[in-house]
Amino acid sequence: MRLRSIGITATVWALAMAAHAGQQASIIKEIVVHGNQRVSREAILANMRTKVGQPFLQENLDHDKETLNDLGFFQTVEVRGTPLDSGNWQVNVDVVEFPVIKEVRVTGNTVVKTDEIVKVLTLKAGDVFNLRQSEPSARAVEALYSKKGYFARVTDLNPLPQSPNTLNLVIVETKVGTVNIQGNTRTKNAVMRRLIKTRPGDVLSGTKVTADLKRLYNSGWFENPTPIDEPADLGVENLTYVVKEARTGQFSFGVQVDPSSSIAGVLRLSDTNLNGTGQGVSVDLLQATQGGGPSIGVDYTNPFYDSKDTTIRASVYSRIVYRFSGVFGQNAPSSTTSEYYERRTGTSLGFSRPINDIASYGLGVRFENVKTQIGSTISDFIQQDGQVGVATAGYTINRRDVDTDPSRGDYLHIAVEPGYSNITEIGGVGANQSILGSNLFIRNTLDYRRYWTNGPARTSKEIDAPRKVLAWRVRLGDIRGKVPFFEQFFAGGVDTIRGYPEDLLWGRDELITNLEYRVPIQKAFELIPFVDYGGAWGGYGSVNSYRQTETARMYLGFGAGVSFKIPGLGNIRLDLGFDEQGKSRVHFQIGTPF
Repeated sequence: MRLRSIGITATVWALAMAAHAGQQASIIKEIVVHGNQRVSREAILANMRTKVGQPFLQENLDHDKETLNDLGFFQTVEVRGTPLDSGNWQVNVDVVEFPVIKEVRVTGNTVVKTDEIVKVLTLKAGDVFNLRQSEPSARAVEALYSKKGYFARVTDLNPLPQSPNTLNLVIVETKVGTVNIQGNTRTKNAVMRRLIKTRPGDVLSGTKVTADLKRLYNSGWFENPTPIDEPADLGVENLTYVVKEARTGQFSFGVQVDPSSSIAGVLRLSDTNLNGTGQGVSVDLLQATQGGGPSIGVDYTNPFYDSKDTTIRASVYSRIVYRFSGVFGQNAPSSTTSEYYERRTGTSLGFSRPINDIASYGLGVRFENVKTQIGSTISDFIQQDGQVGVATAGYTINRRDVDTDPSRGDYLHIAVEPGYSNITEIGGVGANQSILGSNLFIRNTLDYRRYWTNGPARTSKEIDAPRKVLAWRVRLGDIRGKVPFFEQFFAGGVDTIRGYPEDLLWGRDELITNLEYRVPIQKAFELIPFVDYGGAWGGYGSVNSYRQTETARMYLGFGAGVSFKIPGLGNIRLDLGFDEQGKSRVHFQIGTPF
């Protein structure tokens, strides 16, 4: 029994030694690479687990095949072993390289240029096609479309079978199927189509959809318009614009607090979307407690005058402009004998037309007759009565996200206004004989505004979302020629330098700059600290405490205000401003200064 056990043990040991000897003999003596032309043999061997002098293991060959395939340079990869004498092995690596890219063919692109697409590809002409680079290249093309506001998918990025040296890039741009509108019960569909520029068959553009929403929102006829997109087919989406119509017609009768004329009774009848046509009509009647008779004005606006979206504006009016209200008698209330005002009676007509999505130009004319009314106790006044005609040529660039409540972007308006005056009667401080008769002048103005926010950009889903906004404006003005007093620049007060009386400064030159930080407390309520700096100079002589200078004299104002957003009316502003001496003044305004 013992001898038998010893025999079995010896046999097992002998077999194990034989197997070990056979395994030691299964050594890789050579690795042969076939088919590589541009990818070097060294690069192939460096990526293989199998090495010369190592034992032959099939699992290593299988791993090497997968690794070489993953490099992306080869259409096919074969790694196999061939036995040699004495149990040694030769490993053969057979590869078929992808072809060299000699040209890139792009199809399906209509809104992005081919040159721009080729630039973002990681696969370039002169390179061996690499399958691993196909996916990143496709994503880069789709990202390029997204950056430009479009949507697209790359459906193929491979060498052409019939022309292997041509890289074939196929793009499917997402197009608009149908454009639907919901919620416009009053506004006519024809008007909606003028505001919504996206059309069936267009390449779907997020930028264009946002511009549509901006036009809808800025019209003031709708509350928070929203787009809904629904996939209809491969590369096709249907669009629906959902709107809620705002109140556009107003009839109001009451008391108005005006920064110049103190308290006034007002009657206003208006509709900014008359019968759903987009046309606006308003009639205003105002009677101030300071006297002078009523002010009346009739205004008409048509934003769709022709097929090119030309806007026409026309006004006929006879209005009172109160000068230096409350100044005389050490800021005592005005009486019937201390009135000083101008009645301006005239008409204006203007046209504006868009050049593109951000630029427009405008032309206009205005004719007025100006008559000064002077109370019997007035000692200091400026009277220059007569007729004036002014033409206007303007150019505007508007890159604000929302016109009525911008959070980012900028706005530039440049205007040149040649004018003609015929002054027939003069008096007071302005009794300068040289202004009598016919004179020519030209007024040049520049108004630039810029807005910054650290919040995300407003999207088509939240066009009116509140943001913390730093807002800045600079206004420059220059007048050449003999200009009447009432056609000069005026500074001081609610829209220029807060903390100072209205029309504190006047002249042929103007520089105003304003800085505000608008902090939303709620969606309809903002707290707004501000700083104003500027002046107007080079005008007619001083009136009472309103001291004028021939050269630039700048004034600093600062303070804080609150803004309330009221549906159908807009923003109501109440500002508390301080001058350089720390004296305060409250300013009231409907709308925002800029």
